[in-house]
Order: sequence, then C-alpha cells, then structure tokens
Amino acid sequence: MMTRFASPQVRTILCIVGSFTTLLLANAQDDSSAQASEPVQPSVIDPSDIFSEERRMLRRLTTGDYPFRRGIFKDDITIKSKQVRLKSGKRLSLVWGSPKKAKVAPAVFVIDVESAALRNKPSRGLFSRGANRRLDKEREASYLLTSPFGSNLLGHGFVVAYAVAKDLDTLRSARTSDWIDMLDQIRDLRVVDESSFFLMSTKEYANLSVYLASTYSFSGFILEEPHYMLFSRQTHQDIINDSYFLTTDQIWNMTDPSRREFYHKIFSNIFSPIMIVRAENSPAYDFNEKTLIDSLRASNTYFETITLDKVPRSLETLGSGGVINIEPRVSYNANSVSTWLEGMINYLKVNSDTMPTELQKRAIIF
Repeated sequence: MMTRFASPQVRTILCIVGSFTTLLLANAQDDSSAQASEPVQPSVIDPSDIFSEERRMLRRLTTGDYPFRRGIFKDDITIKSKQVRLKSGKRLSLVWGSPKKAKVAPAVFVIDVESAALRNKPSRGLFSRGANRRLDKEREASYLLTSPFGSNLLGHGFVVAYAVAKDLDTLRSARTSDWIDMLDQIRDLRVVDESSFFLMSTKEYANLSVYLASTYSFSGFILEEPHYMLFSRQTHQDIINDSYFLTTDQIWNMTDPSRREFYHKIFSNIFSPIMIVRAENSPAYDFNEKTLIDSLRASNTYFETITLDKVPRSLETLGSGGVINIEPRVSYNANSVSTWLEGMINYLKVNSDTMPTELQKRAIIF
C-alpha cells in the first residue's frame, strides 16, 4: 500500500514496478494454462540406437593396429591360470577367464596365434623379481582383455580358455593327449556347462583344431578357413593361386590325391556343428571351395559359413611357407572382424544349452 507521505518520484517508481509484476504474473498464468492444455508426449528410445555410437566407435578402432576389443570391468570377471607339464617335459600355461557372477556358463577354448603374440610382447623398463611374476601373469591374461575375440567372448558371458607358452617350439611340442588333457580340465570347471563347450581356431592352427574336433566331443567348432592344404607337408601355393581355373578333380590330382580321402575321413568324424569363417578376397577362397567345402558336403558333415568381404586379420610372418613368428604383428579389418564376431556369438548362443549372461558394457576411451 502506497502512503500519502511518499514523494511523487517514489510513487512513480512503485507504480512502474507494480505494473511490471502484474504483467509477469499474467504471462506465467497464460503459459501454465497452455502447457496444461497440451498433451505430454512420452520420449520413446529405440533399443537399437542405445549402443549405436559405441558400435561405430569400436568399428573405427579396428582399422590399422587397433583391435576391436571390448571394455570389461575388472570386478566383473575372474582370471586364473595354471602350469601344465607336457609329455615333452616342457611347460605351458593354461589360462581362462570367466564372468564372476555366473554360476554356470558356456565355454570356448580358443587356439589363436595372437594369444602367444600378446603373451610374449616385449615390456618396457626393468622390474624386480616379484614385479616380473606379476607382469608375466598380466601378459598371460592380456588375450582376454586386448584381443577382439577374447574380450568380446568374455564380455558376452562365455568362459574363455587358451594355452600360451614362452616360445613356439613349446606349443608345437604339445601332443594330442596334452591338448585333450587341457580341454578336459576346462570342461570340468565348476562354472563351465559341459554340454556347452566349443572350440574356436584361427587359420594358423587349422591342422591341429580340425584333428581335435574329430577326436573330441564339442558342442560346436568355429574355424577360420586355412590358406593352405590341410595335413600336407607342401604348401602347393602355385595350385592355390590357379584354383579359380581348375576343377576339384584337377586340384586333387595336381597336389596329393591321398589327401582327398583323408579330408573325407577326418570330417566324417566331426559330429559337432561347424562354422567356417571365409573371406571373399582370400587367395585360398576358390581352393577351399573345391577342397575343404567340397569335402564337407561329400562327407555329409553339417556346416554353415560366415562370409566376409575382406580377410579379417593380417600377420607379419617370418621365413618362407607362412611360418609364423611367436610374436607376429596383427592388424584388423573393421567390418570383417565385426561381421565375424556378430555371426560367431549368435552361432554360439544358438548352440548353447546354457544362455550366457552378457557383462556390463564399458566404453573404451583413448
């Protein structure tokens, strides 16, 4: 209320303030009335968009020397290893990682040359004896956290196991009975569902993995198609290069006709479903179509394929004939690795009796 003793100037100012306040109140009432009259539209999120940006980021990281690795929280997993004495007298490490909260989970035993590469990666600086042991354990486990296959399989809730050694000769000295013993040890783990146990192999170990798949019972077998003739001492690179122009019979006759029967015998003994990972631009694509794939069909072995546009990985090798160094340098093709992972994980889930529980996603920041 304005007093009659206020000066004219004060009364004028008070009138202006009062008018302005009344105008603000009126506008606020109009806005609230308009908002109340308009229906509220709920915000709808498409689930496919939730991780789309993360997916794009991870695909970019697969180019060059950056692997398509999945970030994993340390508290979500358990990593263990044990020393295994081989029949040769040498020792290697059997390593496995598992989701910490899983009571039971499907498992994948991986035979991948990159596990050895990461295990033997040179370190920086000098460490004490205790620190060396700790570093050695970290190197053994690095495949689970750094490799695109190890980290993604573990991140999707699978138990992941593999064997690593300090040199290639130690790995090569492992006999069939050594590998079967390691497979049994992983299969007998309390967390592993023994009816959901898979083998995955990259092409460098195709001979070993195909033979293991024919002698051991797996729930499924994932194989990257080899770039050489299986179970042969010769590479037959000239025949592989000319395979596009040759028939199946011509290829066998020009290489080793006895291998044809051996292919048939080996694949006839594989009773688990097989997934072959193929690349259209692989120099051995036509060769495998007329030998490996033809033998699978002829032996009535169940198989399916993942076909990639480009070879998913490239390795630096030493020596002639594709001899692999224990520490090869690995680089990846983004789209091919993504397609391989998506198809493989879906295949594993379909053929598992126990559905894996995917771990919490963690963004990778550089």
